[in-house]
Amino acid sequence: MRIARALMGMCALGLGACAAAPNEPTSASPPSAPAAASVAPASLVGTRWIGSAEKSADPRTLPRLEFVTEGRVSGFTGCNLLSGTWRMEGGEVKLGTLVTTKRMCLGPEGETEKRMLAALGENGRVTREGSKLVLTGAGGARFELVEASAG
Repeated sequence: MRIARALMGMCALGLGACAAAPNEPTSASPPSAPAAASVAPASLVGTRWIGSAEKSADPRTLPRLEFVTEGRVSGFTGCNLLSGTWRMEGGEVKLGTLVTTKRMCLGPEGETEKRMLAALGENGRVTREGSKLVLTGAGGARFELVEASAG
């Protein structure tokens, strides 16, 4: 399991390296004053999150996000690997360019991926609501994750 997780992380990071726009900053600047609902970048660096489980969901297919370093995020959509950027903007966490592998999934995994990618879309934002990390897309799509246990 650790080898698979390490391989997934390396693949996601490799894909993410190809996704950065030429003029896109590689690190976020510190916020001047954090907003009440936002998350300071240091609190997300190194954190891992997993999609809220449905009763019948196979734990291996649950979406995941990891804020690898300041400015870099990787994960799994329930179907495909993803990698991309994040930054602080006006006291909020904003997602930048994201890339995914292109495996076609049908059934529950494909539906979960559609919901997650809608929330991760362009101009998506990330907030904490209690113990949950909430992804909200520009069109109002919402996807919730909980912090993954260490180990």
